[in-house]
Amino acid sequence: MLRNRLIAIALLILSIVAISFYGGPVTYGFFFLCVLVPAVSAGYCFLVYLRYRIYQVIVTKNVVVGSPTDYYFTLQNEDFYSFAGVKVEFFSDFSYISELNENNEYELPPQLGLKKETVLVCKYRGEYDVGIRNIIVQDYLRLFSFNFKNKENLRAIVMPRLEILETLRHPYSPDVYKDSRINPTEQDVLVREYIPGDDIRNINWKISAHMGKPYVRTKTGLENPSIAIIMDSCRFGKDMEDFLPLENKVLETTIAVVYYYLSKGINASVFTYEGAPKKYSLQGMASFEDFYAAMGAFAFKEENTSDKLFKSVWSANITSCSMAYMIIHELDEKALVQIEELNKNGLPVTVYHISDDEKKLKDADFGKNTEYTHIGYEDKLKEVL
Repeated sequence: MLRNRLIAIALLILSIVAISFYGGPVTYGFFFLCVLVPAVSAGYCFLVYLRYRIYQVIVTKNVVVGSPTDYYFTLQNEDFYSFAGVKVEFFSDFSYISELNENNEYELPPQLGLKKETVLVCKYRGEYDVGIRNIIVQDYLRLFSFNFKNKENLRAIVMPRLEILETLRHPYSPDVYKDSRINPTEQDVLVREYIPGDDIRNINWKISAHMGKPYVRTKTGLENPSIAIIMDSCRFGKDMEDFLPLENKVLETTIAVVYYYLSKGINASVFTYEGAPKKYSLQGMASFEDFYAAMGAFAFKEENTSDKLFKSVWSANITSCSMAYMIIHELDEKALVQIEELNKNGLPVTVYHISDDEKKLKDADFGKNTEYTHIGYEDKLKEVL
């Protein structure tokens, strides 16, 4: 393209020199030709931009972070003249197109279209534009190349990824007896007398026959073990480049931990703040699907501060749980006070600090009942948890 431009400039200069020294209709005709050709070429590029059509489709409705999704686009020429050279540029901040070279140049004959089938991969949970960002149009003589924004962008709603963990470094064990100053438990009792309303399936028939009256099996200390997850819900930053990776990793971590415990028969309670105190009480795998859908539509907001979140945790009776996970972005003084209070009430705490900061804290920086793990935006949970 540079060579063609230099040739055009040289011819224009030559025509001006010819007019200056010789004049005449031939030299003037050559001059006007040198001026008119670039103008026509530029006008042709704008005409192509006004007349081209792009059709984009994501084949599936359920786009998940990191999962390849079938995607195709069609470049359509609905006019009577050819499109000499068309290139496309894709959105690459939050997604990428595989199996396709952006440097490909397409020539579209009149009344024909070009369909390309490929794969789209989204990096983060959220709602954002994917597919073709810009179109590059060139003229026949390769004098001009204009980069135009796509007229109609394709928007994707992306669900968070579910990463299934086989183990955790700091798991809750039902065998560990937990006691709380606020909500003390009792030692396990094998049987007690039947009270009207008790589930008859819990009656111990052998002891009842021996004692002459019904007795039921009880297990108060370790009954229905449950873990608590305190999930940060504050939006940090104004630009999508700043908050999307963070929010994606917060949700991905929360979902992974919830799935891990539900799959092992341990209930989970997720405490967060979504414009108001919010608690997700999850019992068994049957409750996971609705929770996953809720996390896909979860709204992070600037007003969802840590103050509001931590206050809502205590009003929701977190001490009924046996262990607490804190999935947070900032480890400030308020978070440290919250960890200390949880420890005082008998809850072991595991802190998942999600940040792009390379500086990592150590378990020694916290109390003896607190574990700490740093998680980067691009870390794989199977490797760090």
